[in-house]
Amino acid sequence: MLCPFLAGTTESVRMTNLSDFSDDELAQILDAPGAVLKGATLADGRPGPIRFIRELASGAKVFREAQVHENAFVQSVAAALRDREASAAKDGGPGSEDGAEPAADGSVLPDPEGEAARAVELTAASVALLRGRADEKDVDAYGEWLIRIATQVAKATRSKDGGFFSKRVTVSADEQAFIEKLTAAVGR
Repeated sequence: MLCPFLAGTTESVRMTNLSDFSDDELAQILDAPGAVLKGATLADGRPGPIRFIRELASGAKVFREAQVHENAFVQSVAAALRDREASAAKDGGPGSEDGAEPAADGSVLPDPEGEAARAVELTAASVALLRGRADEKDVDAYGEWLIRIATQVAKATRSKDGGFFSKRVTVSADEQAFIEKLTAAVGR
């Protein structure tokens, strides 16, 4: 006999698995969190070394927290990212920088506006893909996680908003604009 609490319940719980997606779709889902991290780091322009390290550490913390997230799908994305990074490190690291421009000294500098736009675009595409094929709770948790990455990175350092003599703020206007665009891309 069924448990009396479950009697009459026909709703089934649908689990979203990464194996449900093609390699290209999976790459898109896995690339979005890194693009958000990069976009949030560059939202105020190119950060100095100390600011970059603080923002990167803050983003890394959100990635680590995702490995024990209450949502199993977010956990699986975080684990897949960890495994992909470990594999890339073993194979010699990532390739060339996308969306980067050469500096006067020959080094490659990222394009802040281009990276922010790429992050928003990739987020919108990933969430749209998931909305069509994943459990709604998983889609919401994934989108909230992406917004959390951007928010935590933006809050990692204080910024001067408005010039040299301006007051320092927790989240600058450019960072807030990026978070708002990201939130719209997630559909919140």
